Amino acid sequence: MPLTKQAFSADGNVDEYILSNNRGTRVHVTTWGARLTRFLVKDKNSVRRDVVAGFETYEQWQDSLLIDDPYFGATIGRVAGRIHPCDSVTIAGRQCALPEIQPNKVCLHGGRLGFDKKLFTATDASTEHAAAVRLVYVSPDGEEGFPGEIELSVTYSLTDDDSLAISYHGELTKGGESILNPTNHTYWNLTGFEEPTVLNHICSLPATHVMATHLDRPMIPTGQLQSVIGTALDFASLPRKFGDRIDDFDDKVLCGYDHVYATSTAPTDHLRQVACVWSELSGIRLTVMTDQPALVMYTGNWISDKLVGKYGVRYGKHAAVALETQRFVNAVCIPEYRDQVLLRPGDDFVHSVVFRLDTVE
Repeated sequence: MPLTKQAFSADGNVDEYILSNNRGTRVHVTTWGARLTRFLVKDKNSVRRDVVAGFETYEQWQDSLLIDDPYFGATIGRVAGRIHPCDSVTIAGRQCALPEIQPNKVCLHGGRLGFDKKLFTATDASTEHAAAVRLVYVSPDGEEGFPGEIELSVTYSLTDDDSLAISYHGELTKGGESILNPTNHTYWNLTGFEEPTVLNHICSLPATHVMATHLDRPMIPTGQLQSVIGTALDFASLPRKFGDRIDDFDDKVLCGYDHVYATSTAPTDHLRQVACVWSELSGIRLTVMTDQPALVMYTGNWISDKLVGKYGVRYGKHAAVALETQRFVNAVCIPEYRDQVLLRPGDDFVHSVVFRLDTVE
């Protein structure tokens, strides 16, 4: 399968790899942040649409960060999601102070300069069945307050059935203990942004529980699981549009979906379908399969309308949806789930997710 490379930055230091298949589908991935920047696929009328958010060049991406940082397409790490309280996290037998990214001692998405802003080293990992690129980053001991040196590889593979597999492998290369919980933060709009929001997208999620959150800190999980059946969070009983009940949420706190769905209570040894989203306009359907226990569904509630991306598209509130597979959020601070994210010498951290695209009438 073909894999090609082109410059993504003006100085040539950042590369963009293009994965192609026999259907004419193309996936673009950059060495900066191991980001998924384009996913061009045919709709029900054989019109090619780019169904992910992003920017044309590295320089445009840097300019966008001065306005807002929704983490478009990024590999998130060391730890995805929120950690609270971030000033007293016990790892390797000592208290670690992680950067406060949000108020009230909350570290978010690996810190100020997480994996999403690091330069990865790329190699061709293609086979006769898939175009693939393997991206590697070594995070030094103490980076963003996290102990231990970690090597993370992220491999993107595109097959002829329009399935994009992302495989993560991590190991602790120095130190006695650390934590790791990466994810991919791609935002999807299956109309190729012909519709400016995903409110008309239809969603089906088999998960019947989400991680409960603190009453006074509604974004911080408690460790308890609560049923979604019959609530605005219920996409298990019947598929429905995101817009059907999105106004049920407090417009000052959530402003939409930003919830941790429990697809299991621990990582599994096989892939399971955890989400299916489709657009009636384009007919494009996205199916998500993973071996991870959590799916964070985020409907881009706070994306700035000042961001202008590829093809001159102006993004904004609910412009796209992120479907982030991972271990449980804040697991390091929740005793019953802490082992999910701990990484010790000799451990082989694995995480697999497949985003499969097809069309329905």
